[in-house]
Amino acid sequence: MEVLNESDIINEEEEEEKKQQANPPCKEVTYVMTELHEFLKQVFERLPARSLLRCSRVCKRWKSVATLILKARESFTWAQYNSHIWSREDERELPVPYILGYFGLDLNICLQEAWSVPTACLLLTEFKRTSDFHGTSLEEASGVDVDSYVSSLLPSSCQVVAVTVPGTVCTTRDLTNCAESEGEGGAVAILFPEMNGARITRFSIRNNLGGNIWEQSGIERHEDVKCILTFTPKTSTARKLAGEKLQEAFFKDGQTPVIAGAIVDHVLRYVVVNGGKSTTECIVFSGERISAASVLLDQDAYTEELVHKELMRLKSAGLSEKNSIGLMFACIGRGCDFYSAWDVESKVFRTLFPKTPLFGLFGNGEIGCTNLPQSKWKNLPEMAHGYTTIMCLISFG
Repeated sequence: MEVLNESDIINEEEEEEKKQQANPPCKEVTYVMTELHEFLKQVFERLPARSLLRCSRVCKRWKSVATLILKARESFTWAQYNSHIWSREDERELPVPYILGYFGLDLNICLQEAWSVPTACLLLTEFKRTSDFHGTSLEEASGVDVDSYVSSLLPSSCQVVAVTVPGTVCTTRDLTNCAESEGEGGAVAILFPEMNGARITRFSIRNNLGGNIWEQSGIERHEDVKCILTFTPKTSTARKLAGEKLQEAFFKDGQTPVIAGAIVDHVLRYVVVNGGKSTTECIVFSGERISAASVLLDQDAYTEELVHKELMRLKSAGLSEKNSIGLMFACIGRGCDFYSAWDVESKVFRTLFPKTPLFGLFGNGEIGCTNLPQSKWKNLPEMAHGYTTIMCLISFG
């Protein structure tokens, strides 16, 4: 699979260098391709990130131009598979030569076409074993860990949070379709680039031990944190979930960032601490260009009309939708059986936010609350829930 992998790029460049030595280009071509900055800039601006990384190894001039272009790009992208919205109908029944099957195929295409180099990745998958993914034709798929395989396709500096869940929510990259998958083999990998005025990092919180929450997270006191996503394994026996501890710590410091997440089946990538004690994996979004808001859909929101009413509060928050993502953390008890219809909550969200991709999961418990820019808390809201959905909107301005 051809992806953003430095070793593959180096090997290809060595082969290309041998060819050039055997057939050296004329001096005029060499001058145009190495000295004319504006020409190189116009050519390179049309190339995806993977091609630019390869070009950056040719010479110092190419590296300089490619680096400047990559730094100016700030578009996130994603790969997904959902049997309800799989867009390649001609391949639905045909095995594909990718370890993760149809999801692996889309991930390969995504990485080939990615406009920016990913620095952080959130992987939500309904399968823990690669051999379970739909559509794979490779026998060696059974011996590979999902998280390790996905990480191997990404730059070594990319921070990955990977979890398995009972169900997923995802949107096609052309934004034409969005659907919920409940135990049907869905998966989504969201790839975040480096952005000016924004910081996206992962950290771990010990589930069953006390200690200073600031020291564990690595977050600076009064850092401009706008949103934290938390993923706690269902094997955790902690009386208070990490998401609750985080919100409590921020509230005591007079801060109210959006904290949202869920109890998941498994955390596939976590930092081993204190003899392998389980941890909650988190992704923190901070910086002046980021804004976030969330709403809680409780058991009283049981029809499409009531869901629409609650999500209008999120719409009224007034966050910029130009460069934004939606995140849905739903209880496994909601969804199709709860509404007696498919995709009710995701459908309403997409109606109100047609240009915002929605991702999410069905879990074993939800973390979050209604947290809007105009919210004025006198007391800390309840953060741990069941039979609810947390809808979160993150805007990158």
